[in-house]
Amino acid sequence: MPPVFWPNKLMKKKLKDIADIRTGYQFRGKVAASQDANVVVIQIKDLDEKLHVQTADLVPVKVENPEEYQVSQGDVLFLSRGHRQYAAVVTDSVANTIATSYFFILHPKIKLIQPLFLAWSINQQEFQNSLRPFVRGSHMPMVSRADVANLRIDLPPLEVQQQILKLNNLLDEERRLSETIQKRRSLLVQAASRMLMTGQLTTEGNQS
Repeated sequence: MPPVFWPNKLMKKKLKDIADIRTGYQFRGKVAASQDANVVVIQIKDLDEKLHVQTADLVPVKVENPEEYQVSQGDVLFLSRGHRQYAAVVTDSVANTIATSYFFILHPKIKLIQPLFLAWSINQQEFQNSLRPFVRGSHMPMVSRADVANLRIDLPPLEVQQQILKLNNLLDEERRLSETIQKRRSLLVQAASRMLMTGQLTTEGNQS
């Protein structure tokens, strides 16, 4: 049975109405490991090319009153600085973890929106286009929390959000399989090329 959508239930909601938004911790200078650390910190380097938050090697630091910068499983980190603004979900179980001020920490209201759907929506071209007029600066572009909080996203029912995420998971899996096939084909061609150069294989396909 094909997915069922309810256009009449589709709403546009401001981010501040579907998530609590906080700013990460502002470090003075470079983030450096501390011997008497009380938290670990998520930095830009801890997001991989597929926008997954890698929590295995977070830097331990000492921060006074870290509670307001705390990150929990299911929070969405929105990169507010740089030439590309995007969002990633903290999918791992984390404790005593904060984020730098490069991120806005979005805590979704789960009765309204799934964390993965919130991140997906922010990363869509429609939202990125609505964000662009509010980005300031050239060397280190940035957007303010107030501007982000007032931007809107489409908010379908939770069951529709889940269907959309499943479709996108299938697309991601198809891409992963295609990449694997391409890599194996490349290795096969390289191996055949070496065999041709050493005379182990002829262009007619006969081994010598």
